[in-house]
Amino acid sequence: MYELLALGTQYFVWKKLKEAGISSLIRYALIVWGIFWVAAGIVAGYDYRHAEYNVLPGRITEILRALSLTWTIISILAFFAFAVVWLVSGFKPFTHRKVVIAAMMTLAGTLYCMFEAYYVTPRYIEIRSTKINADRLRLVYVSDAHVGGLSTHWHFARIMRLVEEAQPDIFALGGDTIDGVMTYRDKELAMLAETAKKAKYGAFAVNGNHEYYWLLDEDCEQIIRDCGITMLINERAECAGITIISLDDDKRGWLKPYLLPEDSERFVLVLKHRPGLPFDAGEKFDLQVSGHTHNGQFWPLGYFKNMVQKSTQGLSQKSGGYVYVSSGAGFNGPPMRLFTWPEVTVIDIVREE
Repeated sequence: MYELLALGTQYFVWKKLKEAGISSLIRYALIVWGIFWVAAGIVAGYDYRHAEYNVLPGRITEILRALSLTWTIISILAFFAFAVVWLVSGFKPFTHRKVVIAAMMTLAGTLYCMFEAYYVTPRYIEIRSTKINADRLRLVYVSDAHVGGLSTHWHFARIMRLVEEAQPDIFALGGDTIDGVMTYRDKELAMLAETAKKAKYGAFAVNGNHEYYWLLDEDCEQIIRDCGITMLINERAECAGITIISLDDDKRGWLKPYLLPEDSERFVLVLKHRPGLPFDAGEKFDLQVSGHTHNGQFWPLGYFKNMVQKSTQGLSQKSGGYVYVSSGAGFNGPPMRLFTWPEVTVIDIVREE
């Protein structure tokens, strides 16, 4: 689908360049460039999820796939830029001047989308509960960091710095933390381990779908455990007087097998990568934190993704508990976002008498 979309948008731009009398050398060079990245994306796409089609080393694969998707997004931005210029001009034939304006709009859009993707910001949420012992319990939640591909050391360092500045009582990773070959990510893993140590009551993690893609190449779960983080796979844990239940990826799951009678009086936190509620969610949890959707990563795709996932972006109340769906701290594929700012979520659970 991505490949067809890229070729379609590039063909529209090519037609407008031809209409404006742009040199055939430039036009055909653009076609060759586009076909190259489409082909690279197809090869990397196969290798990405299926070990039996392994034609390139994993590190090359993840970079090629990310670059291919990046070119697809740039092609879409170019399509809209050229279409807007054409529309504003009253559908008159393209000229050199219009090509320059559309190209500048494409460049500006590309730079903005890249800036937004890398510039993670904290988001503060407050909820109230009668079930906690302390006056305030601070959960810092990071979902969809996607360490791999075109994520950078600076990008992950900013995520970890925001976590540490929030001074978490509990630090939670919501899945899709790993999205590449970790052999090349020693510095990022060292930062993660250092940050996890500073959480007052501990750090916990649940798998996302991308961990399962890379389990073909690496033991993602052990990598997270080696950072001093408790990996929960359809398990429960207790800390700071609350119960934490994880539901593994790709299942809505059931809460009942992991609940004890005393949990009716305790604050129950559910870690679940995808935002769909557990099958037996009603009145059995106090807060569920999820991610996965990236809020669509590009506006307005978030509306459609939330419909598919049957979720509400941000904070909502469902089945007797709070549900928070994060837009994620990273990006999937291209290092680009549009009006879907990445976040580190700081949730203060305040005791209510």
